[in-house]
Amino acid sequence: MLTGIDINATRKYVSKLDPDKDSPSVFHIGVLDPALRAEIDDDSSSYEMSSNNPNDKAKVRLNWNRRQISAIKFGLKGLDNFLDPQTKKPIELSFETIRYAGKMREAVPDRIIAMFSSELRQELAEVILNESKLSEGERKN
Repeated sequence: MLTGIDINATRKYVSKLDPDKDSPSVFHIGVLDPALRAEIDDDSSSYEMSSNNPNDKAKVRLNWNRRQISAIKFGLKGLDNFLDPQTKKPIELSFETIRYAGKMREAVPDRIIAMFSSELRQELAEVILNESKLSEGERKN
């Protein structure tokens, strides 16, 4: 019997980049629903196969940075113990509501994502984008 994916579930994640092992920043990672994931993937890539010249090669364009930001914007569901670089105090994560992929959605504001280093954005996006894959144990149940 197959087990479905709970798109409302979240899990806590600590970055491999976090130097504070005693009191790390904790990211609450959620699952992107299929329509949202498709929109993010389609919005961040394009493919052109034909042109007027038969000798032209197919063109693929991948906008990885846009994909990373969108994944974080919709896949990050909470954040604990992350310091604001200006105030040196933990940020209070509040979401904004925006229309994306045909629905009104809760999104992490750009000003918060701008606080993440490029390495952290890459790591978080990878974790979020892989969250909808079932583990070996989940596939067996």
